Amino acid sequence: MNSSTPMKVRFATFNASDFSGKGFETGSEKAKSIIRRTIESVGADLWALQEDTEFFGTADPYTAVYDSYRNYERRGNLNYNIKAFLSDCDIRDVKQIAYTGNLLFRHPWFLSGSVTLNGREIRIISLHFDWSDKHVRAEQITQLLAYAAAQEFCIIMGDFNPEDYENDGQKLSEALLYREEFARFTDAGFTPANCGEFGIFDTILDTAVSPCPFDNIFVSRGITIENAGRVAAPWMTDHAIVWADLMIP
Repeated sequence: MNSSTPMKVRFATFNASDFSGKGFETGSEKAKSIIRRTIESVGADLWALQEDTEFFGTADPYTAVYDSYRNYERRGNLNYNIKAFLSDCDIRDVKQIAYTGNLLFRHPWFLSGSVTLNGREIRIISLHFDWSDKHVRAEQITQLLAYAAAQEFCIIMGDFNPEDYENDGQKLSEALLYREEFARFTDAGFTPANCGEFGIFDTILDTAVSPCPFDNIFVSRGITIENAGRVAAPWMTDHAIVWADLMIP
């Protein structure tokens, strides 16, 4: 039985890439300390992580920077196809959901799990869409939304890569396709943390392109977003963090 009082929780998503950055030697103790402090400063109750690689071949990411949290569920095999959930909450039913069909999926699956919050079963998803072909990405969105539609409560987080490419890397324009691609989620009843009520957050750093909202958190009907924002620390050279304060009914 769920509580009659909504529960406030903070979710965050982060494409960690290879944990490189400014002001430290990659894989060093200084790097570990700086990245750990950044993670802890967000105050998130649950993280969705993408490109969650080995910490420069020296340590797993949990040991290096995440172990202030109790639970870490990580899946994948190649550096850019590793995703994870991180939380003090129990994370259950974690599985890789493969995209189907004969398209060339460079990121061939998304990560699905489940948590109980305020007595509700919440389906959580960490995704990393393909950047190099918008037609492949359109199919990824179709299959992801079909999966999410079967869930009563669902939170979708990750790197949406809304770039205008096709044929596995042929650049069509400098435009970003986030408006039309995010609209597919809002049309399906999801509310965005990025490019919604709380503004547009640039999440690709060291670029002159703006806005560039690559990273987002979408929540299904029944869950509301009370606040949202971005953490872009001085050391970051790739993706910023997006966080959202959610009210679970």
